Amino acid sequence: MKRRPPDGFTLLELLVALSLVSLMIVALAGGLRIGTRAWQSGRAGVSIDEAELAARAIAGQLERAFPATLRRANGPPVVAFDGGPDNCRFVALSEGDAQWGGLIATEIGIDGAGPGRSLDAWTQVFREDDFANGRDAMRETRLIDRLAFLRFSYYGAADSSQKPRWRDDWRRAALPPLLVRARIGLNGPNGVIETSAIVDLRQR
Repeated sequence: MKRRPPDGFTLLELLVALSLVSLMIVALAGGLRIGTRAWQSGRAGVSIDEAELAARAIAGQLERAFPATLRRANGPPVVAFDGGPDNCRFVALSEGDAQWGGLIATEIGIDGAGPGRSLDAWTQVFREDDFANGRDAMRETRLIDRLAFLRFSYYGAADSSQKPRWRDDWRRAALPPLLVRARIGLNGPNGVIETSAIVDLRQR
């Protein structure tokens, strides 16, 4: 009479099965980590592209800047360029297309507050008396969301008696700046992504 084998697994079979299951778990966890890193890297790449796109958009606007002048009742004329640390208003040549023809008053700056801030551009037909109008009277275009910071700086001499230097604002000057630097930071998946652009402004 044959002896019936015992039910269940032997200790050796159990150890082999546990080893195989452990190897499968390690392989799956490693694949998940690789996939997560690839996804985060892809998101970071998109954010870098967005930051560079925003910098190119600002540079493209500033490259069309035109040194129009504003007359003053009590004083010499000033250039139609009003630059602060986080906004810049100037006159630009229109590209036509969907814009008005001729000269366009353009402002680039921050819209909103907190983490929901955006980089926007405001435009209107340039009229000397309307250059200082508020943003409410201008047409708004959203350039990019998730803005962390925007910093402008300006290089040049405000009038012919000064030496060129970098400064944080450019207001009521007789001459336009020679260079404008824009630094942009976007909120990315792993922190703030920063880029910058320096634009050589046309002088006549």
